[in-house]
Amino acid sequence: MTDSISILLDEWRRARPDLDPAPFAIFGRIWRLSANLSNESAGWLAPLGLNFESFSLIVTLRRSGPPYELNPTALYRESLISSGAITNRIDRVEALGLVKRLPDPEDRRGTIVRLTPKGRKLADKAIEVHFRRLADCLSATTAADRARLAALLANLLRSVEGRETPSRTRQKL
Repeated sequence: MTDSISILLDEWRRARPDLDPAPFAIFGRIWRLSANLSNESAGWLAPLGLNFESFSLIVTLRRSGPPYELNPTALYRESLISSGAITNRIDRVEALGLVKRLPDPEDRRGTIVRLTPKGRKLADKAIEVHFRRLADCLSATTAADRARLAALLANLLRSVEGRETPSRTRQKL
């Protein structure tokens, strides 16, 4: 059985036989999976009144444990959303009554974002739906294959995150 990336690989082998498309066999599939899951998750989060960014924000706060609060920088680092949009994301979920901003007791200029009881209830429901639907996506794989894949992807992620890149060098300066 071929998948959509197999077709692209065959085309690149014909178009540019001088190049090795093997890395694309991995990353192309990761990108394609990411795009597909992003679209699918939008479908299962929408009935809850959430998009992926608001979902990620409230479940990050829920996962942090009582009192379910983080400063915006920690919230960005521990969630799956971009730093550039964190203030807008907080504004959106605050308008929905899912979080509230409080003064940071350790930084007079800072704020803390706390999950409200309404936000906690929705986060609990949303994460149950999310985990169940993700499990459905894996239903054609064995437990052993899932464990191997998780380990391989963890190694790949460590490798990619550990690389020195121009953007990471600029961030350190």
